[in-house]
Amino acid sequence: MKTKNKISLLVLIGLFLINIFGAVAQKSIELKYNLEKGDSYIFGTELDQDITFDAMGTTTTLNQLMTFKMTSTITEVGDNEITEGFVFDKITMNQKIFGMELIYDSEDSSTFSGMGAQVAEQFNKIIGNSIKVVIDDRGNFKDMDLSDFSDNNDLSNNLSSGNTHAVYPEGKVKIGDSWETDIKPLADSEMKVHLKYTLLKTTRKQAVLSIEGNITANEIQGQEIKLEGTTVGEMIVDRKTGMLINSVIDMEMALEIDQGGVKIPATIMSSTETNVSKVE
Repeated sequence: MKTKNKISLLVLIGLFLINIFGAVAQKSIELKYNLEKGDSYIFGTELDQDITFDAMGTTTTLNQLMTFKMTSTITEVGDNEITEGFVFDKITMNQKIFGMELIYDSEDSSTFSGMGAQVAEQFNKIIGNSIKVVIDDRGNFKDMDLSDFSDNNDLSNNLSSGNTHAVYPEGKVKIGDSWETDIKPLADSEMKVHLKYTLLKTTRKQAVLSIEGNITANEIQGQEIKLEGTTVGEMIVDRKTGMLINSVIDMEMALEIDQGGVKIPATIMSSTETNVSKVE
């Protein structure tokens, strides 16, 4: 009899614990940016990309591995506006095509000549230059100053592509809840990105989000282009500050470029990982 009572008690305790943890799992949380003026963060991004296209009837693949190191500093925190300055500290690129290899490292001047000369000319202009980004407390972009990148702003536009900042919903969310947003990552273009976030998991300090989206474009910098793509991945964010900790995002795009009446089809497959750490 005592054994049955013990079993019954253990079952009741088990049910009680399940209910407790179930309640914790369903607890709603609010995600927003709580950043302080003067805070600085280091962003490290690795982009692994394959671009396959038809060139004069031959299918060719360009393999490209790039890394970016940026420092961001919160310069102003005002009435639902957070101003963040980004500086590109380092860029590397390893590119392979037609059996040739191009290597560029912004910290290694020996890579500035030969095949890397043209790349170095463009990328060296970016190192040390700053971008001013203004977001609200949910991560929606309100303004971006690219004046230092008048000659080459392709890399800087990565800041608004959804890799470096999550966009949060108004109000609280619980595990399983989703929200959607539209962003425009490229200036002077008709490119659009529609993203859907889902809260997958929470701990006391972090939240894990899944991200999936669609990418479309019919014109970029005055050039007609037909582009369709998808993106999927996960983000880990800091619940206290809202700042990204880690993101891994895969992207697949099919595009068609009109070059003098000749349509050139291409596919782009890329994987991007970004890690962020606070400067103490």
